[in-house]
Amino acid sequence: MLLRVLKSSLLNRPKAIVLLLLSITMGAAVATAFLGIYGEISHKMALELRSYGANILVEPAAAEDGADLDEADLKKIKTVFWKYNITGFAPYLFGIVDLEAGGKKARGVVTGTWFGKELEVEGEEPSIQGVRVIAPWWDVAGQWPQAADEAIVGVSLARRLGLKAGSEIVAGKNGRSRRFKISGVVTTGGYEEEQLFAPLPTVQGLLAKEGRISRVLVSALTVPMDDFGSRDPATMTKLEYEKWYCTAYVTSVAKNVEEVVAGSRAKPIWQIASAEGSLLKKFNMVMILLTSLALAASAIAVSTSLMASMAERQHEVALMKTLGADRLQVVTIFFGEILIISLIGGVLGYLLGDQLAELVSRIVFSSKIKSPFWLFPTAILAAFAVAAAGSVVPLRRALLIKPVQVLKG
Repeated sequence: MLLRVLKSSLLNRPKAIVLLLLSITMGAAVATAFLGIYGEISHKMALELRSYGANILVEPAAAEDGADLDEADLKKIKTVFWKYNITGFAPYLFGIVDLEAGGKKARGVVTGTWFGKELEVEGEEPSIQGVRVIAPWWDVAGQWPQAADEAIVGVSLARRLGLKAGSEIVAGKNGRSRRFKISGVVTTGGYEEEQLFAPLPTVQGLLAKEGRISRVLVSALTVPMDDFGSRDPATMTKLEYEKWYCTAYVTSVAKNVEEVVAGSRAKPIWQIASAEGSLLKKFNMVMILLTSLALAASAIAVSTSLMASMAERQHEVALMKTLGADRLQVVTIFFGEILIISLIGGVLGYLLGDQLAELVSRIVFSSKIKSPFWLFPTAILAAFAVAAAGSVVPLRRALLIKPVQVLKG
């Protein structure tokens, strides 16, 4: 009997049913799209933010001048627990040298580094590491160094010494000297504009520090910091330490790196880490707020549609009560209709929302996203929630209908 009543009710009111289905579908679609973006785009945003600079500094633990690190330990960075979160790193070796170019002399900093070195680690996929990975905003007028005797020079230093791409410069220290051909002039907007950058092995030979480096900058994907992530690990219990170590806080990733680089001290670059954490938190809050507002707007649309439908069906409800239907039976009939429409709307909303999320990802990040497995049941639940919230007021109105007043005359 109930199924026959539901079938008759759904088929006899096509316009009202389509309008109700459209409201629920749109709510489920927007919720699916926003939640899909929330789950995937936050990760892509973190990757985008990594292009604004490294967030971990690794330096010698010893405080005395001349302390350095072993270049051989760099491969171990790609073997730590959070190795897949480390998107890149670059070693640096600094030295004060005498510079001479075109008859002009000056004291300056020569920096040895990797520009784009292929790093092979046993058991891991080869990866490209160096400045071009962790500092893609560097603007080089010319070319990156390709040979051992090529270098790039900061724009400020180049201006003082009259250097440009194709010029030559001699760097010397303690009786050792090396002639470099300038392949490009780099603009960074920072202190790097006063330095001469050359391949790491060449600078190590010039400074008589073969196999040594001054520091390492590491770029890693991390989660926003909270009060727990900011705690001192020394004050944690064993269980707390395991939770902290297994969460991708910038502090725990830094601890990973510190453990494999002998004699090092790894610490977050808080200006970058804090800004990233704050931005990701705000992004997540915005996505949750937009999802909530979309569902609320959909529930209001559902409520409006049901109220209009209820005004047309008040004689039907009054007649059911006259024939002996109690409150539970009236609620069962109307909720049965809502559940059927919600199920259909949830499925359609999921399919539409999935396409919408992919469209947004392609337009904003030029990449595809993969819908998580939990998104489909979430879309169905969102449709049910919208329908239930929107039907409260209309259903209450239906239960208050008095047959004597409605059927009079």
